[in-house]
Order: sequence, then structure tokens, then C-alpha cells
Amino acid sequence: MTRPGADRPPTRRQLAAEQTRRKLLAAALDAFSRRPYAEVTIGGIARSAGVAHGLLSHHFNGKEGLYAEAVREAGRLLRAAQDTGSDAPPAERIRERFRAHLEFLAGHEALALNLILRPAEVTEVAWQAFESARRDGVRAICGLLGLDPDDAAVRPAMCAFTAAADEMTLQWLKDGRAVGTDAVVEALVELLEGAIRSARSLAPELDLDEVLVRLRS
Repeated sequence: MTRPGADRPPTRRQLAAEQTRRKLLAAALDAFSRRPYAEVTIGGIARSAGVAHGLLSHHFNGKEGLYAEAVREAGRLLRAAQDTGSDAPPAERIRERFRAHLEFLAGHEALALNLILRPAEVTEVAWQAFESARRDGVRAICGLLGLDPDDAAVRPAMCAFTAAADEMTLQWLKDGRAVGTDAVVEALVELLEGAIRSARSLAPELDLDEVLVRLRS
């Protein structure tokens, strides 16, 4: 049953509220990307966004809620960049995904260093948002390879992959991207292959030969 009024266009008030919310979120992304969590104030974010101080609490339930939403927004931006819309074979699509991932992070380095690869302040709510973004990435890769992300052996192996991939990318950025993007892409593929092999070590009964072939073909 359709909710009454569900198809009506948003009112001016609703549009204004959403615009305010987007302004606050944009200001928060900038602030949390450039300064430690403790140094960022809700008053400063409100001033940067050009909105009343009280509206921040109204839309995000305070600083912690806004920080967590900034982490979620960073994840959404990254997922959008990774979605190349390609219909290439799985191995190439994974490489395209990794390349788009690296190029986005290189183009948004402050965001990458403080909100995507390693949150500046790990509050419980923000950590949940951070882990949710990681799980989405794992599910996308597993979907391309025909892996079950919830399998008791695959899950820890893929968690290890994402942690190692984030650390590699973090160091790549901190080192001034001294290594070419294509080389890092291949290194990430090697990490992924190693994670899949480790899953087989955790559960020898898993038949992962086809998955490994798919990753390399």
C-alpha cells in the first residue's frame, strides 16, 4: 500500500532542510579531513556552512553523529567512483575497481588519509560506519569472483585483505605515490589472491580453484 503523499514533490521547506543538511555535511567532510577530531567544533562547521549553530544538532544529533555521517559520505563517494559500469570479465573489472579506488584517493588525499583509510577518531558510531563501507567493498569483490562473503573461512580472509590493502594504499599516499598506480593495482591483486588462498587453508574443503582462475583470467 502506498503511503499517502509519497509521490508528492518535496515542499520548499523540505528542500531547504536538505540543502542545509548537505551544506553541513560538506563543511564537515572538509573539516574532519584537515584537522583532528578534537580540534573541530560544531560551531566552526556551522559557520563554514553558513547556517545556524542549532541546525547541526537538529540534522545530525551533535558532533559524533555528524562525524559518523561524514565517514559514511566518504564511503559513498568512494563507492560511486569505483562503480565503473564495466561489463568486462571479472579479473579486469576488479583491476578497474582497484584503479578507480586509487585514483579517487589520490585525488582526495586528505579525505583518504583521515576518513577513508584510517578514521581520525574512532568513536563507536564512526567505527560502525567505517566497517560498513569495508563490508560493502568486500561484498562487491566477492560478487565478481563468485565467493560467499559470509562463509566462515572467506570472511576473515577478506577482512585481512581489506586491512592489508588499506595499509598499502595509506603508505603509498604517504610516500608521495612513488610507485605507479598500475603497479599498486597488481600488488592489490596479489594481496587478494593470497587472501583467497588463506581461506582455503582455513577450510581445505573449499573449492577455490575456479575463483583463482577467474581472478587471473
